[in-house]
Order: sequence, then C-alpha cells, then structure tokens
Amino acid sequence: MEIELGNRHRLQALLMFFLLIGCLSVSFFSTKNVCAQSPRQVWYPLDNGMDFGSLPLPSFLPESDQRAIIITSWSVGSLHDPPGTSGRTHLLAEVLRRSYRTPSSEGEIQVGGQRTWWIEKVPPKDVADHLNKIVDRFEFSLTDASLIGRVRGDLLADQKKQLTSLVPGLEDRVHDRLVPKKSGPRGRYQLGGINLQNLEEFRSETFTPVNIHIAIIGPHDPDPTLEIARKKLGKIAAGTPIAKVTPEPAQYGEIGVKKNLPGMSGAIVRSWRVPPPGTKESLALGILIPRIVRILDSDPSTVQWNPTIEPELITLIVPIPTEQTDIKTALLAAKARLDAAINFALQSSAEMSDMQYARKTFGGLLGISRVHDETSMYNPVPAAKALMVQRIHDVDERKLINIFGRDVESQMKSLGEEYLLPEKAVTGIVIPASVSPTKKP
Repeated sequence: MEIELGNRHRLQALLMFFLLIGCLSVSFFSTKNVCAQSPRQVWYPLDNGMDFGSLPLPSFLPESDQRAIIITSWSVGSLHDPPGTSGRTHLLAEVLRRSYRTPSSEGEIQVGGQRTWWIEKVPPKDVADHLNKIVDRFEFSLTDASLIGRVRGDLLADQKKQLTSLVPGLEDRVHDRLVPKKSGPRGRYQLGGINLQNLEEFRSETFTPVNIHIAIIGPHDPDPTLEIARKKLGKIAAGTPIAKVTPEPAQYGEIGVKKNLPGMSGAIVRSWRVPPPGTKESLALGILIPRIVRILDSDPSTVQWNPTIEPELITLIVPIPTEQTDIKTALLAAKARLDAAINFALQSSAEMSDMQYARKTFGGLLGISRVHDETSMYNPVPAAKALMVQRIHDVDERKLINIFGRDVESQMKSLGEEYLLPEKAVTGIVIPASVSPTKKP
C-alpha cells in the first residue's frame, strides 16, 4: 500500500486511534507499583525491579511480513568483563539467545561498554511464546557445553573476518584509547578459559530482573504479554544491581600510521566523548551531526553515534582513496576535510534544515521528536530502540522537544569547549597499501 506525503496528518490521526484502542485494552497489573494505570502507559515497573514496556502499533505491511520487536537490555557490557576474559558478556548473550527462542524469531546481539542488547523480530502470533522463552533465560541453568563451544567458535570466526580490513580494527584501537577496557583490547576476544560452570555462574549472578529492561513494540496483542510479565517475569527473584563501570583514564592523541591490506583504502578515524542522551547538553548533537553529514556528503565519509551501545562516543571516519600516490598530500587532504567538518558543525547558528534532518532520522534517540510516527507502521525497529534509549537514560521527550533549537549558541559553545577539543580526541590513521609514508605530516 503506497502512502503519499500529503496524507501525513491523516496517518498520524489513524496511528493515535489504534494506539488508544490498543492501550485501552491493556490488562492493568494489581501490584503496588502499577495500580491505577493511565490509558497512555507504556512502561510497567515490576516489583522485582524489572522495567517492562509494551507499545502496540498497527502495521501496513502484509500479515506475513509483519514483525513485532522485542528488545531486552541488560545493564552489563564489555567493560564488565574481567581481565583476560574479553568477550565473555557477548558469549553469554549469544548462548542465551540460541538456547531459548521461538523458531520464527530472528535476532542480533549488540554489546556496548555498559549495556548489552537483544534485538529480536517476532511474528505477532508468536510474541507471547517468545516472551515465555525469554522467561526461560532467567529460570533455567545452562547445560549445553557443546553449544558454548559452537558459539565461541562463531564469535572468533566473525572477528577473524573483520580483520580483512584494518579500518574496523582501527576504530577498535581508537576506542581502546578513549574508553580503555580492563578485559583486553576490543576485537580480540579471549574466550578459551571460559567454560560451562563459570558462564552459568556469571548468568545467575547478573542476568536478573533488577538489571533488565524488556520492551515489545509493533503489531502484537498486549494482553497475553502483560499477563506473562505479571505472573512470570514479576515473580523471579530480583537479584543484585550491577553498577556502571568507571573506565580507566583516556589516552588522548594520535595513535600513529598503519598500512592497510593490498587493495584496501585508508582512513582517518577520530573519536571524542560526548554528553549522553537525556541531558540538555546532548541537544547540541541534533545540530552537530546533520552539519557533519552535510559537509561530508560528497565523500564516502561516516559519522557514527550509536546511543544504543555507546551513547557517549562520536566517531568520524574520512577515507583515503587507494588511487592516491602522494601520502603526504592524501593525509593533509583527509585531515582538512575532517577539520573543516568539525569547525563548520560547531558554528553557533541553527538552520531549520539541520533540525528537521535530526528530528526525522535520530530524533527519537535524542528525545527531540516522538518515538513513533507513521514510519513505525512499516518498520518499528527505530521506534523500539528510541523507546528503550529514552527509558534507560531517563529522557524527558516532552521537555526536550520544546527546548531543542533554543539557546543554540551556548549549547554549541559548550560542546566545542568541553567535549570536541583537539586535545580530547583520539585519532588513528590507516593508509592505502599502494603508498608508503615517507614522513608524517
């Protein structure tokens, strides 16, 4: 079904109608935390500390193509891995995903420094069954040592494939300097000493309701899922809260120059710490990122800000083409593009086009636009991620929407003077294999 842009307001009205119908049908919990519910309620805090969210959305896709999104966010990430066990969190997350799931589900694991995400797509008719499988992840011990071995092998094989290009490895090295990990370098998992017994101990101690958020977004019947949350998830022992890890001090500066593999282009990778979502200071990212995209649009350059896994990191990647023969000229040109993008992006003025771009692309993650709109009727994944990010970071969407675009001058000044300083950046360089650096520019 094709929808014209002119039907935007009619679509919004239709969406709100379906949302109201869906929310009014919710069976409200009788526990002390969730009595007297609002018809617009999305999140249901359970007595054991778990946050459970349900946002039914209509879908314009054919029934066979419809998927609800179930996100599980765990307050344990790669920074929690002890020395010598890099990748332990990822290993457990993937073992749990493969052990307990419905056959129709598709999923991926995203591991950040402080949190791990399961993002799973499930046909609407199977949502309740899959949620019961998630309950099993809490209640049943790990018993299949062979599965752990297979998952370990798959993770190590995936990392080996990534080494076919040095640019992903360069990003890891940059982030290792900016946010060091005690467990070991990124992209270099150390899983050989992890067995069934110590992985099960890790699961039972940390994968507990007080450390978990679960949200279901998209086409689904909320009544059975809310019943499962009340009668099953809410009855599991809370467990002990896991605190955020304070990273080791950053080591700012330039890493140095490496040569890429034959036939591969080079790149400059530069990364900074930025304010997290939910803060007034983070609103400046809604101006900064669109400007960087605009000035680098003619180049295959990348700006990365992923608040689902690394909410306080922003990274720019500017390529160095393989056809360059003069390394000094190539590096100077790439650095000039990168510096120009940052200098332009930190200007104090605000343009409506940049604000509109931010609202339409990543506004829900930043809290400057509604989590759901008519595009969610086709693809609920962005709405699901934004809903979870806003809950985890206590983002006040109503407040931030109203102040976004105001006081831009002071916000951009603060971002430039407190975060995006040259002396607070980490820069890495990979040059094409066809050239040799005679001198460092």
